Amino acid sequence: MNQQLALNKINQAMQQLQQGKAAMARDSLSRVLKAFPDSPEVHFLLGLALVQLVQPKGALAHFNSAIALAPDLAEAYVNRGILLKNQQQLTRALQDLDRAVALRPGMAEAYSNRGNVRVLLDQPEQAGADFAMAIRLDPHNGDALVNMAALLASSGDYMQALPLLERAVALNPQLTEAQINLANVEYRLGQEQQAMQRLNAVLQRQPSNVRALGAKSHLLAEVGDVAGARALLDKALSHAPADALARYDRSLLLLLQGDYARGWQDYEARKLDKQLSQRAGLQRFSLPEWQGEDLSGKTLLLHQEQGLGDAIQMLRYLPQLQAQGARVLILLNAALSPLASQLLPSGQVFTQGEALPHFDLHCPVMSLPLRMATMLDNIPAAQGYLAVDEACQQHWAGLLGEKKRLRVGLAWSGSAKHLNDRKRSLTLAALSGLLQPDLLQLAVEWHSLQREYREDAGERAASGIIDHAAQLHTMQDTAGLISQLDLVISVDTSVAHLAGALGKPCWLLLPFNPDFRWGLGRSDSPWYASMRLFRQPQPGDWASVLDEVAGLLVKQAAD
Repeated sequence: MNQQLALNKINQAMQQLQQGKAAMARDSLSRVLKAFPDSPEVHFLLGLALVQLVQPKGALAHFNSAIALAPDLAEAYVNRGILLKNQQQLTRALQDLDRAVALRPGMAEAYSNRGNVRVLLDQPEQAGADFAMAIRLDPHNGDALVNMAALLASSGDYMQALPLLERAVALNPQLTEAQINLANVEYRLGQEQQAMQRLNAVLQRQPSNVRALGAKSHLLAEVGDVAGARALLDKALSHAPADALARYDRSLLLLLQGDYARGWQDYEARKLDKQLSQRAGLQRFSLPEWQGEDLSGKTLLLHQEQGLGDAIQMLRYLPQLQAQGARVLILLNAALSPLASQLLPSGQVFTQGEALPHFDLHCPVMSLPLRMATMLDNIPAAQGYLAVDEACQQHWAGLLGEKKRLRVGLAWSGSAKHLNDRKRSLTLAALSGLLQPDLLQLAVEWHSLQREYREDAGERAASGIIDHAAQLHTMQDTAGLISQLDLVISVDTSVAHLAGALGKPCWLLLPFNPDFRWGLGRSDSPWYASMRLFRQPQPGDWASVLDEVAGLLVKQAAD
């Protein structure tokens, strides 16, 4: 084969690759390679053809040959890096992409793919810088726009993610991933109608798209159509039975509906998805996970996942585990250690970074309801399982002084990083109707249970709420303050769990689509006997909730 014929076949193969005719391109290039075995370009193109044909081993061999023959071929480093990333060889992938960037500093594709690897290596700042550079070099790089937006959305920065996804969709309206991601961001920003229209359009083209079905299920649940949301997830799982995200989403609906038997089983899917695991803060250990087997004579390590409230809720199981003959260790956020120390002997409560003693089995705390076969009618210790020692009570009694009015603790916002924060948290300004009426001002002494504020000092002072943030270093401190109160009023955050665990009367303010543990329709909680639930009658309607609370508070203050 002469050089001109070889060049023609190479050009023809490049066109075939662009048209998705990878098998034809492979056959042509293989013939050229027999005549020119040392051509880095032919090896590189053969690698691309084998990637399209899902033959990663062969593709990797040809990219290796291309690089050996032409060590400055940046495109080969990029594509080998992508293959290595897909094989979870992240360190080697990063080295290849670093080399590509060094060879071709103006190559947007190299930065974009390096950003993808850095996301997997949990290097969000460096990944963001790479995506930003890729977009700067090539404003039409759809992958970089979508991935940068995903990175921003994962940290709760939906406002910055929105325009990036809008640009990606404008560049390519058929880019399904961008459309679904944009719908999810619109949903988080309260643009539910736009999100629904977008997802319906995707599902019209791709009726079995699992991600679109899952995203639409969120929208249906948001307006109270739990059955419709369940049906969509069942459909998604009929197409992709092993899909961890769809199973996890279904678990939340099952648990919300009180179907704990199936719900806790599906809830385990959070361990199978990398993003869900990272979001939950799940930890990995080399020793086996406890599956519910006999614990006699065993040492069991429990470890925190998710938020402070989740861990407080699960502390109720410690006495039961000890009663089964286990020596229980627990690994917790430092703010929770004093609470757990009430229930475990000295030396069995640990915080992150401390050396752990030997243990036989481990279990993340949110798997305890499954392992302990928890149903709605057998939830343990609903009356309360935490206490405040006499010294702590006296300390707070001294700080608060003589009681002259009804003492009410207030927690109106949780962590801003929570996925549902926009729905569950209130602003201090929204509470003005509850705080300002003359009767309540005269009859109620308001105490803030917030450790962090979004409002400035002036706004807090004007509200009349007594601020204790400087004294609230741990949840045990907060428990001490709660012990001196008559009532806690809280949005769905850790303070509510703490009040319930202490057996303190707590009025919980819930959004229309509540967290799974609060169920549907009921005003009480099987998890906490001292808790009363106040639910939005319509999405976003906090005014009705606060009016009801104010009316009941007036009656209580008058008694």
